Amino acid sequence: MSRLSAALAVVVVASASSICAEEIAPLKIGLMLPYKGVYAVPSEGIDRGFQVAIAEYGGKVAGRRIEIIRADDELTPNVGVQQFNRLVQLEKVDLVAGVVSSSVGIAVSGLADKAQMPLVLANTFADEITAKFCSPYVARTSFSANGFLYNSGKYWASHGIRTAVIMGPDYSAGHSFLGAFKRGFEDGGGKVVQEIWTPFQKTKDWAAALTQASNSGAQIIYSFYAGAEAVQVVKQHADFGLRDKLPLVGDHWVYDKLNWGALGELMVGPKFVTTYLPTVKTEANEKLVARYRQMFKQDPEVNAELGYDNGKAIMLTLEKLGGRMPADKSQFMTTMRGLVFDAPRGKIRFNASNSALLEKVYVVQFAKDAAGEPVPQYVDEFAGADDLPGCTKSF
Repeated sequence: MSRLSAALAVVVVASASSICAEEIAPLKIGLMLPYKGVYAVPSEGIDRGFQVAIAEYGGKVAGRRIEIIRADDELTPNVGVQQFNRLVQLEKVDLVAGVVSSSVGIAVSGLADKAQMPLVLANTFADEITAKFCSPYVARTSFSANGFLYNSGKYWASHGIRTAVIMGPDYSAGHSFLGAFKRGFEDGGGKVVQEIWTPFQKTKDWAAALTQASNSGAQIIYSFYAGAEAVQVVKQHADFGLRDKLPLVGDHWVYDKLNWGALGELMVGPKFVTTYLPTVKTEANEKLVARYRQMFKQDPEVNAELGYDNGKAIMLTLEKLGGRMPADKSQFMTTMRGLVFDAPRGKIRFNASNSALLEKVYVVQFAKDAAGEPVPQYVDEFAGADDLPGCTKSF
């Protein structure tokens, strides 16, 4: 073999080794959630649902292994910023997923835009995420607050409820959700007679808030609380003897199945709205329920479904891209925006500002099965609403 032939052979071998190394290098996904504190329980559900979506693909896409690197944002924007930077700069992730808090989501959305790093949000429902703070590098696989609760307000106004108190945590998601309910409720002919805002992550005693609500003369309290705060509110509302006098109406986080151990019988009876009904007989839902039972020995609930949607949208996008992140990472989001797929909650499609839309909302109430376990029962359903306008960036 001549020297030239030998040199060419070395180059070919080196190139082949480089390609092989690139092909087997894992795709790294940073999963950022508040694993401790008031939203620790919902975060566990999101994480588990995300795992199910990855497991459906055998932990690989286009032959590349998926590596999940977890980070705890502690429900604090400053910590979220630190963890986002760690994931991007030190862990060298290909994209960041998860995030529960809208305040954290808003903070890291700005970072993602500057770093041109794909950020695929699992929750973070504040309308501003895909309106005022929209970015070609940020997507939301859940839905906006307006998409969920605007038509909920209209629904209750059209079902005999004319007056309501809104009560919720004083931070971005609380204002977004309850603001959406108020707009829909009043557009439907109802009247919000009082707004009560409680300090987020600081309130333990709701006596003052419940007393104000009780004196308002309203027919219902409409609330958005989650995790430990939801448990405390539901318990104290019952302790005040208000279950019949002034029903506490809300969503699937107020009456979260994950809180059954803490609330028990208090969850049976009240009607609430939810984006996910685990008893729906669709192929996508039955597939999730079966695998979730196999992996975690229990049924999925709304948080798990949201985590599943987050992971599923990411895997479908990576599959379309052949397992490679484009050099221009905004193309990852362009590809995701073009997805239309059947999820356990219904059909998911994205709007022009990368936010998943909500096909339907269920009205349900819990009953107990023969074994004494909570089972959500279908009452009614209505369509989700559109996102609020406000995105001015060109995608």
